[in-house]
Formats: sequence, C-alpha cells, structure tokens
Amino acid sequence: MIEDSPTQLLTIKRTLETEGYTVVAAQNGAEGLARAYNELPDLIISDVIMTGINGYQLCRLVKHDPDLTSTPVILLTKLDGSLDRFWGLKSGADRYIPKEAGFPSLIKAVKEILGETGGRPRLRVLGEAGRGPTSEEINSRLNQLLERLLFEATIVDEVRRIGEDILDLEAISEKLFGLLGSILSYAACALVISHRRYSTFMLDLSKSGQDQAVKSYVAKVALQLGLPPFHEEMPKVAQQFDNALTQPIDAAGQRVGLLVVIPWQNQTYKPGDQKVVRLVCEQLSIVLRLYLSFEQREQEAVSTGH
Repeated sequence: MIEDSPTQLLTIKRTLETEGYTVVAAQNGAEGLARAYNELPDLIISDVIMTGINGYQLCRLVKHDPDLTSTPVILLTKLDGSLDRFWGLKSGADRYIPKEAGFPSLIKAVKEILGETGGRPRLRVLGEAGRGPTSEEINSRLNQLLERLLFEATIVDEVRRIGEDILDLEAISEKLFGLLGSILSYAACALVISHRRYSTFMLDLSKSGQDQAVKSYVAKVALQLGLPPFHEEMPKVAQQFDNALTQPIDAAGQRVGLLVVIPWQNQTYKPGDQKVVRLVCEQLSIVLRLYLSFEQREQEAVSTGH
C-alpha cells in the first residue's frame, strides 16, 4: 500500500488487515517501487496524489517495466471526475476506485483481482527496500519511460497527419515512407492495400535493381496473410529476405493492408524496431480505413450516376 498521508495509510492498512491481508506500507512512490522491484508483490495499491512520483506515473512505470508488468495495480483516490478516471485507466490501472468510508469497493476489488473465494487471503510480505533500486535509479527509469511515451505519442501524431491527404494514396505512401525512413534504415519498404477484390501496393526502394525480387516477396507474404491477389501480375523470383519486418494492418475486424520493411544485407532489426512498425500500423489502420471508405463511396456514386 502506497500512501503519503500517514492517517490514510494507517486507516487503509488496518482495513485490509481486518480482511486477513498482510500489508506492507510505503509512504511515497519511490519507496513503494523499490519494494516492488525487490519482491514482486501480488498487488500494488497506490494513492494518486502524492509528492514526487504520483500514482499515474507509478502505474505507467509498473505496466511498462518488464520486471513488474504483470503486477495488478489499484489506484485509490479522492478524485472521481471522468477526466481523472480516464487518466487512471489510460495509465494501465486494473482498477480506479474513489476513497470512501469503510473502503468496501477497495476490499471487493482486491478479492476479485487476487481471485480469493474463501479462507484467509494474504498478500505476499514485501522485504526490505534496501536491496531494491535506489530513488535515483527509479527516477531514471521513470524518465526513460516518459521519453519513450513521448516518442510513441510523436509517432502517433505523425501518422495521423498522413491522413490529411486521405484521398491521395501516393501522398499517403510518400509521407509514410518519409516517416519510417527517418526512424529506420531499410533497403526497401512496401505498403500493400486491400481493395476487397484486389490488392495494390506502393514501394520505396533505397537500392535499384531489387524491385522484381521485392515485389515477388511482398506478393507472396500478402497472399499468405489473406490479402486478395494483386491487380497487376507479380514477378516470380525465388528470393527470401531475412529479418524483414512484416506487419498486417487490420481495421474493424478486416485485413486492410500490410507493411513490409526489408533491411539491408547483414542488418538485423531489434525488438524496438518491430514495436515502432507495429505502432505505425495501428494508427495507419485508421488512415486506410478512411481512405477505403471514401474510395467505396466514390465508386458507388459513379455507378449510380451521382
């Protein structure tokens, strides 16, 4: 239990202990995180408004850290506005519960999360914080997290800007390749778009002379992933591109496209590169869905003469 108010901390601790839980208290986010890193608790309960690391930041750090990501988090607060609840859920909290007399909602949530149905449920006792990370190390991890989240938010914003040219597929592709090229080094990048009955693709090559092999490889991957045949006949070249990143693009339960990023020879992409491509495709699915919707409307207007 993490709470910077001594009175609230004692009250909540006693309430949970009455229910049979063993609770270890921490008076700020840094102390609570240090103990969590040290012992990997079954559940973290934290206040939102705290000096230093607040509950939202703590929750984001927990949910984005490989050592703690599976640990459930309950955010407990006096704030009950819709905006506060929104940020609580966006931070990754498993529950967002307002403080109330007797804490019945908290007790219920703890039982639900831990899956206790009877007996005397107990949280694992946390060890001393001395063996865990220092406050400086925790603040460093938090800063790294915030930088990563800012980077991801920037990518999301850039992909959404691509949608400004929603009726121009060439402009969409050009901006997409420009964005990816500023982040990743690649020999070739291909965007495949499903038009329901057939597929088309846009290609960006950093090295000439590979277009036939790349087209053949992309066509093969696209068919394997369930996209319709290409509108034009694709070359048959038996070449495999090792370490290529292939990410399907889905929207509203339908496969609307595919992004293929082919590295240079002897180049290996890292997990972070795959995450960037996945993030781009998540946002690109919205852009392609709107583009295909406009395309369908135009086709229907032509067929009806309007």
